[in-house]
Amino acid sequence: MPRAARETGRTLATGTRHGSPPSRGRRRSAVGFTLVEILVVVAIIGIVLALASVNFFPGDVEAGRRESGRLALALERARDAAWFGGRPTAVTFDDRRLREWRYASQAWHAVRDRDEPLEAAARVTAVYADGQPLKPGERLVFLPDGIGVPFRVALEVRGLPWAIEGDAAGAVAVVER
Repeated sequence: MPRAARETGRTLATGTRHGSPPSRGRRRSAVGFTLVEILVVVAIIGIVLALASVNFFPGDVEAGRRESGRLALALERARDAAWFGGRPTAVTFDDRRLREWRYASQAWHAVRDRDEPLEAAARVTAVYADGQPLKPGERLVFLPDGIGVPFRVALEVRGLPWAIEGDAAGAVAVVER
């Protein structure tokens, strides 16, 4: 092979010479990402993770609000079952769960599909009906006549005190203590 051919390299099908330096008017395109592009992507990922971690790892107050709200809804559901079902309905708090009961055939029967387990960091500290404390296992009863007894369920969620209160008209509310 002549020396001139070796120095210029082979000609490719595109008309460019393999091994020859690029012409002055053209720049070689860079392959890969610049440092600025990588930093922008890392910053965006960091912002998304920071926003998502608030929902994935709620604080003590948010966890307490969620758990007491969930139990308040279960109490409302039991109250509504009594009002619209025409039979007394009750709830008990035992074995780290809320259990719903229905009165039929002269006896109380547990409604198994209505059990609500308590969150691991939550516990019921006291239940009051008409200002009097209920003993563990005693039922908080909702009557079908729509006239309720004021009640209060005291909770502790992640060390913070919460309460669920119901009035004689049937309103149920979560109270931060």
